[in-house]
Amino acid sequence: MEENSLRLILLGVGVTILVGIYFYDVLQKKVRRRANESDSFTAGESVESVMSNGAPFSAVYEEAAINDAAPQAEHDSVKGPVELPESAKEDVPVAQQALVIQLTVLPKGGSSFSGTALLDAFSALNLEFGDMGIFHCYERHDGIEVKRFHVANILEPGTFPVGSMDDFESTGVVLFFQANDSVNPELAFESMLTLAKQLSERFDAILAAGDMQELSVSGISDIQSQLAGLSRL
Repeated sequence: MEENSLRLILLGVGVTILVGIYFYDVLQKKVRRRANESDSFTAGESVESVMSNGAPFSAVYEEAAINDAAPQAEHDSVKGPVELPESAKEDVPVAQQALVIQLTVLPKGGSSFSGTALLDAFSALNLEFGDMGIFHCYERHDGIEVKRFHVANILEPGTFPVGSMDDFESTGVVLFFQANDSVNPELAFESMLTLAKQLSERFDAILAAGDMQELSVSGISDIQSQLAGLSRL
C-alpha cells in the first residue's frame, strides 16, 4: 500500500519536473537567440560608425560593445520561476489519495492486550506473520495467493515482535486494506469485519472504525457504499 502510494507521488513529481525543464530550456533558447541578435546589431552599428568616421578597426571597441550587450542578455535570462502554460498543467497527472479501509479493536478501560494472547488469537484465526513485521489474512485459490487484509499494532511503527511476544503488550490493533489493491474490496471488507468481530468478542474489546469511534450499523453501511462498484471481478 505505502509503496504504491509513494510511486504515484514520485511519478507526479517527476513528470512535473520534466515539463518544467522542457519549458525552461525553450525559454533559455529564446533568450540566447535574443542575445545573439542584440550582439549582431550592436557590432553592426559599431563597424558602420567606425567606417563612416574613417577610423581604423579596433578590437578594443568591439570588446567594449560585447561587454555592453552582456548585462542586457544576463538581465533577459533572469525570468524567475518557469510558469507552465495551462495546457501543460492539465496534462500533468496528480497523485490521488488511495482509499484505505480500517477497523480497530481496542481494549476496554484503557487496558492492553498481552502479546501471547494476541499471538494465540491470530493463530486461531489463521492470520500469518509476514511482510513489514505485521500479520496478514491470505486468500489462496488455484495456486494463487492474495492478501485480503492486514493486521498491525495500533502504535507506530505498527510491528509485532513475534520473537518476544511474552514481553509485549498492545493498546489496540488495526485491520486495514487498500481498496485499489483488492480484486474484490467488498468481499475483503466482509472478511475483515468478520475477523474483527471475532477478535473483539475474544478479548471483550471495543470494535471501532478507523476514526476510533465505536463501529455502528450506519458506519458499516457507509463503508459498504464506498466500496460498491469497485470490484474488478
